Amino acid sequence: MICKFEIIYKGPIISLNHYKSLSWRKLKNKIDPLKLQLNSLITKKNPPKLKWMELRVSHNTNLDLDNITGTIKVFVDCLRHKKILIEDDKKFWDYMSLRYNPDLPKKTLIFEITGETQQCLTNLKKSNQK
Repeated sequence: MICKFEIIYKGPIISLNHYKSLSWRKLKNKIDPLKLQLNSLITKKNPPKLKWMELRVSHNTNLDLDNITGTIKVFVDCLRHKKILIEDDKKFWDYMSLRYNPDLPKKTLIFEITGETQQCLTNLKKSNQK
């Protein structure tokens, strides 16, 4: 079964430039609070486990598009940590779009996930075993 859900995040953004310029300890001090917030948002949304996903991200930040990927990485890592996504390689995640949307409130990212649920995969395996 294909499902779609979105998670709206408002708050500090981790830039790709942070990954390039900060020591691992300073970067961790920025990433850890973001992980807590994103994990909380994911838990509240209670999405199903996914066999695969596509990710569309809309944002209104002062960052260039490529720099938003620093926060997207943390988000996808949280999906893996929560076991929503098995892995983040091309077998499970092969599409991402990113766009600037000035109509969103400032410092907002919307993660829109489309994917096939694990439940569908489990049912398929059961029916193939019969």
